[in-house]
Order: sequence, then C-alpha cells, then structure tokens
Amino acid sequence: MPPSLSKSAIAGWAQFPLAVLATGIVGAGLCLLAGVDPLLAYSRLFEGAFGARYEIGETIVRAIPLAIVALGVAPALRAGVFTIGSEGQLAIGAMTATAAVLAIGPAPATVLIPVGMIAGAIGGMLWALIPALMRGYARVNEILSTLLLNYLGGYLLLWLLKYHLAIPEQVATPRSSPYPDAAMLPNLWQGTRLHWGVLLALLAAGILAIWVRSVRGAATDIFATHPGLAARMGLSEVSAVMTTMLVAGAAAGITGWVQVAGLQGTLYPSVAGGLGFTGVLVALLGNLRPLGILLAALFFGALQSGAEGMQAGTGVPSAIAHVFEGMILLAATLILAMRQRKLRRVVVEAS
Repeated sequence: MPPSLSKSAIAGWAQFPLAVLATGIVGAGLCLLAGVDPLLAYSRLFEGAFGARYEIGETIVRAIPLAIVALGVAPALRAGVFTIGSEGQLAIGAMTATAAVLAIGPAPATVLIPVGMIAGAIGGMLWALIPALMRGYARVNEILSTLLLNYLGGYLLLWLLKYHLAIPEQVATPRSSPYPDAAMLPNLWQGTRLHWGVLLALLAAGILAIWVRSVRGAATDIFATHPGLAARMGLSEVSAVMTTMLVAGAAAGITGWVQVAGLQGTLYPSVAGGLGFTGVLVALLGNLRPLGILLAALFFGALQSGAEGMQAGTGVPSAIAHVFEGMILLAATLILAMRQRKLRRVVVEAS
C-alpha cells in the first residue's frame, strides 16, 4: 500500500472517534439544558445498551439491518455513485419476500427461508434497476431518482397491504398475514430477540473485505475520481454504476426480509422505518470499510436501544437519539468530503 494511501486510510479511521466525541460533548450540553447530570444520563444510556443479556441482544438486533444496508451500499459510495434508495428498496424487498413466502404456504424451513431471502434480494435489485438504468444510460442524477423512488416504493407497499397482501381480517393498520413458523429466522440467543440474521451481516462484511482488496474494488475506487483511468482498467461507467447500485438494492431487499422474518413476523407499511437512510449514514461513518461499518452499526444500535434506558432512568426523552443521529450526519458529511479530497490527492500522486 502506498504511504499516502495508508495515511488516508488512517485519517479516515480517526474520524469515527472524533465524530462520536464531538456528538458526546454536544449531547452533554443538551442534558444540562434538560436539568440532568450528563454522567448519569450517559451511564443510563450505556446500561440500556449493554446492561444485561436482553439489552445486549437488542443492541445487536438493531445493528443488523443497519450493517447489511451499509455494507451493500458501500461499493456504490466508493465509486462516487450516491444512491440513497435503500429505504424504498428495503420496502420492496420485504414485500416480494412476504409475497413469495405466503404464496408457498406450509413448507419446511429449508425451503421458506432461502426463498424469502432470494425473493427479497430480487425485489430490492429490481427497484434499484430503475435508477441504475437511468443513471447509466441517460445520466439522470441518481440522488433525485432514488429519493423519489423511495416514496413510490412506500406507497406501493401500502397499497398492496390494503389489497393483495392484506390480512383477511379487518384491522386498523394494514398488514400482511403472519409468516409460518418455519419461515422465521431461528433465535440465536435465548432470552433475547437476537436471531441468525447476524450471520448475514458478518458474511456481507467478509465479502466486502475481499472485494475491496480485489482488482475490481481498486478500479471502482479509481472510478470515483478518474473514470477514464478506471475504463482503461476494464471498468466502464455503465458497469460501475449498474453493478454497485444493484448490489446496494439486493442488500436492502435482504434487509427487508430479515426485518420481517427475524423480528416482526408480519409485514407492516413501516417496515423500513428510516433504516435505509440511516444505513447510508452508517456506511459513511464507517469510512466505507467492513470493520468500520460494523462498529458504526453497533454504535447506532447501542444509541437507539440505550436511549430508551436513558429515558427510563433520567426522564430525558429517547428522541434525543435522533438528535445525536442528526449531529453525526453532519460529521459524516464532512468525513465524505474529506475522503473524496484525499482520494483525489492519492490518485494524482500515484499517477
């Protein structure tokens, strides 16, 4: 690894603790304004995230979907393709997975679980294919197209849950029929909600780690700043855009299936719940690297589960977690800008 590239990677890793530290300082000020001792608030937050078996399980459960989405979208972001369509792709993936599982009906887990996962991946890819084609062949801005498709995907899911996928009984909230027991992901840790979906996150991290070190991964990184040089390495613009966006769509679709098969057991319109947007944030905060993404996902999972413990122990509203996420979003935006500048300098020096 060239010295300049090594320094760039080290600088990227340094942004994670700096962003957390800055957020912690601002959060302490917010606690003081609320009349609560910041040390007490943070101790309750830590206990709510890691205090006992159930809390630890909840933290990991909340980190799983964020990690899968982030690991899937990382190649696109490394290529400079700013797809933010994971929210809609997650909803469509959950929808196609549910439709496939319910269509099959009673069957063993060896059939229902793979079918659900594959159907979720296909649904997410198909929803990502639309903006990918628009960006690859018509040069339509992928930020606008994926953002608009998020809303369309949400409304499509809501419509289907009211009609074609609706539960037979009359209910106030639209939802699907429950999954068969065999279609649910088995529990991994007794006494918690932690399921085997965590292995998918670890597998995705391993695949991304191998890809980053491959020739294709290097060409994708170079494409972000020097498309012509990447083309001479065999990676065209259409190929870079299509492959990375489809991978992001597949990961988001699988995440949708994991949320239903691992936790809810029934498909609701709120299945995405901001996971797609937060997953992109996790990818940026993790410096678009596998280990960093896993740590960032775990941090956000702890933040979300710990905020509930902080509210119970101090009275500080759990909504403060969203404030923290907003502050970290600002830090992640600065991280991305710094990373792009350093990447350009590295490529120029290497050439």
